Amino acid sequence: MKSKTFKTLATCVVAASILVTSCTKKGDTGATGAAGANGVVPVSSDGFIKGTLIGTRQNGAQINEAFNFTNYWKGHSGTLDSTSAISYTFMLQRAVDIYSNNSASISVSTTSPTATTGILNLTSFSFTKMLGTNKEFDFTTNGNNNTTVNGLNYDKNSGLFTGSFTISLNGGQNSTGNAATISGTFQATITQLYFFTQHGAAPNASVKD
Repeated sequence: MKSKTFKTLATCVVAASILVTSCTKKGDTGATGAAGANGVVPVSSDGFIKGTLIGTRQNGAQINEAFNFTNYWKGHSGTLDSTSAISYTFMLQRAVDIYSNNSASISVSTTSPTATTGILNLTSFSFTKMLGTNKEFDFTTNGNNNTTVNGLNYDKNSGLFTGSFTISLNGGQNSTGNAATISGTFQATITQLYFFTQHGAAPNASVKD
């Protein structure tokens, strides 16, 4: 009985060896696969959101920092959308890097594309600065922060949209817990979107420019 068992085991070992050998023999070379993506997201730069951040850090130190955000990733430099003939919204976002550690997002609501006044909404703002070894100052806004803006300028032909703003934040609207002011200017080349139709208009009718 033992002799039979050993013979069966030996046969299995030999068969397995032949199978492995046949599998490891060099076969025909297959077609070369497509090169993989390197994971890098293309950076675009057009216009800016820049200005000055003034306030007080939690430890009482004064804040007076300049910022200049110029980069964006994918999409448009800025957009103009409309839900009615008297409701228009410009939107733009700029950052230093794709992680948005230093960035700002702005929307401006107006009653016409060429209005010189509107309501600016700073939907997010982030600023960081190294203060030394293993020390960093982080500033962020909380929620939506609105202010009235004047001096808006939109050129329909070139698409260039410019303006300036000053927005005051109380201690509950930013990460320092103290009052702060963000003043700045912005510029972007706007792409007008046509998603919506005018109420009461024929189907698929675009809102008037």
